[in-house]
Amino acid sequence: MQWLKDIIGNELMYHVVVAVAIVAAFFFLSRTARAFLRFLGEKIFKRTETILDDKIVEVVLAHVKPLMVITGLHIAVHEVRKGAAADLTVHQTLDYCETILYVAVVILVIKIVLGIIREIIDWYLDSIGEHNANLKRGLGPLVRKIVNIAVGLVGLIAILDHFGINIGSLIVSLGVGSLAVALAAQDTLANMIAGFVLLVDRPFRVGDRIELASGQVGDVQEIGLRSTTLLNFDANLIILPNSELIKSRITNYAYPHNQMRVVVKFAVAYGTDPSKVRTVLLSLVDKHENLLKDPKPEVQLTAMNDSSIEFTLVARCTDFSKRAAEEVALREEAYLAFAKEGIEIPFPQRVIQMKT
Repeated sequence: MQWLKDIIGNELMYHVVVAVAIVAAFFFLSRTARAFLRFLGEKIFKRTETILDDKIVEVVLAHVKPLMVITGLHIAVHEVRKGAAADLTVHQTLDYCETILYVAVVILVIKIVLGIIREIIDWYLDSIGEHNANLKRGLGPLVRKIVNIAVGLVGLIAILDHFGINIGSLIVSLGVGSLAVALAAQDTLANMIAGFVLLVDRPFRVGDRIELASGQVGDVQEIGLRSTTLLNFDANLIILPNSELIKSRITNYAYPHNQMRVVVKFAVAYGTDPSKVRTVLLSLVDKHENLLKDPKPEVQLTAMNDSSIEFTLVARCTDFSKRAAEEVALREEAYLAFAKEGIEIPFPQRVIQMKT
C-alpha cells in the first residue's frame, strides 16, 4: 500500500483512509455474516420440534450488523492510532472513541442477552400456561422487569468498573436495600417464591381436582403469584396462599391421569345368593360407557353387619368429574334391579328374648 501513502502524502491521513475502508468493509460483510448465520441456523435448528432455538437465532441475527460495525470501528481506532505518532490531542480523542465503543458493546450485549432471556421466558410461560390464559399476562411482566433490572445492574457495574469507579459501596447499598425490602414484605415474597416453585414443580395444573390436607376438595381455577384459587362443589372459591400450599400434603385426582375409582356399597338381606348379587351389579356396569372394562370391575362381599350383608362395587371411571354422577346412577339402577330380581334390601332388625 506504499503507492497509497505516496498519493496521500500524510501518515495520519493514510491511516484514516484505511480505517474508513475497514469500517466500510465490516459494514458490507455484516450482510454476508447475517446470511451465513441464517443459513446455518436453518440447517441446524429447523429440524428441531421446538421454536425456541429459532427465536434465539432471530434475536442474534437482529444484532449482527451493529456488532460487526462496532468491531470494525474498534479496529479502525487502532489503525488511526498507528499514524497518530506523538500527537496528544489525537490520542485523547481516540481514547474517548474507545470508551464510547466499550459502552456501546456493553449495551449491545445487554440487548442480546435480554432478548434471549425474554424468548426463553415467553416460551416457558406458554408451555406451563397453556390451560391458564392469565398466567402469562400476570407472571410475564414481573419476570421481565426483574430480569431487566438484574441484567441492567450487571451492565452498569461492568461500565463503572471500566472507568475505575469503586463499585463496592454500590453493592453494599444494594444489599442493605434488598434486605430492608425483604424484611418488610417477607410474607408476600414467601408467597411469590412459593408461586414460582409451584409453577416449576407443577404438582397440579389448572383444571385438576385436588384434595387438601384439611379434607377440602376443589378444582384448580387459577395459579397466581400470591395465591391459588380452588372451586369447591358448592361453587364457592377457596383462596389459598401459595406458601401454605407448598408445605401441605395434596392429593391430585387428575395426576398421572384423569381416571378415578368408583366405589358403591350395597346392603342385602341374609340368605341372598352372593353370585346373584354379583351378576346383577356387573350387568349394570356393562351399560355405563364411562366405566372402564379394564381394569375389570369387581363386586366383593366386604362386611357382615347386624341386619345385612354388605357388597362393594369397585370400578374405574374415565374422568374424575363423572364419578359422582356414575355412583348416583348405579345406586338408582341397583335399587330397581334388586326389586326386579327379588333381592331384599333389609331394614335394621333386632331379636329380643324375654325371660320370665
